[in-house]
Amino acid sequence: MKVKASENSEHSFVDVSVIIPTYRDWKRLNLCLLGLKKQTFSSSKFEIIVVNNDPLDPVPDFVETKGCKILEEKKPGSYAARNTGMKVAKGEIYAFTDSDCIPDPNWLKEGVKKMENSMVSRVGGKIKLFCPEKGSHFAFIYEKYLAFQQERNVKVFQKSVTGNFFAKRYLFELYGGFDEELMSGGDFFWNLRLSKHGEKIAFADKAVINHPSRLSLSEIATKKKRTASGYYKETYSKFNLGKKIIVLTKRLMPPINRINHIVFASTKDYVQVLIIRWYVESIGVLHLIKLQLASIRNKKN
Repeated sequence: MKVKASENSEHSFVDVSVIIPTYRDWKRLNLCLLGLKKQTFSSSKFEIIVVNNDPLDPVPDFVETKGCKILEEKKPGSYAARNTGMKVAKGEIYAFTDSDCIPDPNWLKEGVKKMENSMVSRVGGKIKLFCPEKGSHFAFIYEKYLAFQQERNVKVFQKSVTGNFFAKRYLFELYGGFDEELMSGGDFFWNLRLSKHGEKIAFADKAVINHPSRLSLSEIATKKKRTASGYYKETYSKFNLGKKIIVLTKRLMPPINRINHIVFASTKDYVQVLIIRWYVESIGVLHLIKLQLASIRNKKN
């Protein structure tokens, strides 16, 4: 799906459009918006577009929406919401973050600066994790080391999450928007596709977004099911039976090799992360099997 730009006259364009999908998350969105109001990047050079992914849940009065465009997208999923935001965006650069994120004051300035200095069309910024009030220690430890390996993802795998991501407008007009059928992983698949086309990406260490860890391990397991669904649709379903069995077997092995590149603060942290990662991978394997069995049943019917 190509994302067409708004048909505003050229003089109405700004440098950056900040696009934020939200779903029943007004309190945390408000913190995000307050962070954007503190940006050192000139307020005349960027706009803020919030896309409410639940039109039946109106914006509360306490949310600081002054100067923001508030849109609605009833189709479930953050990627559908982001595509909706891009349709009215005026910026030559799109800056993506999430409603639960708090940007550092220099976020926009450093992201744009990195894009200009590195002469790239995409930039992934740094994501700092913090443990929210009443958050699980185990969920925080796990995500601290594994959730947002943004620098490695950008530099090694040429991909970025949309929690802290900058991309030039023309990319979406040329290559299309995010896959709206995916509930998770759509940002990775979109970035991988563009990297195959030769579009360059850089990591911006000083463009910082602060992101809360999830409140519990059950939330992490739920996310794993979402990413497994995306992986199934884009990749796993296309494998032959032998390849599928090999993938499942590898994922059920103790994930030592998958964390050996990480520098842990202590042996305790290492053991905790290893066990939790094993548990999370097992959840993903079971979900892949469930999806495969459902596909077989559907074909028989």
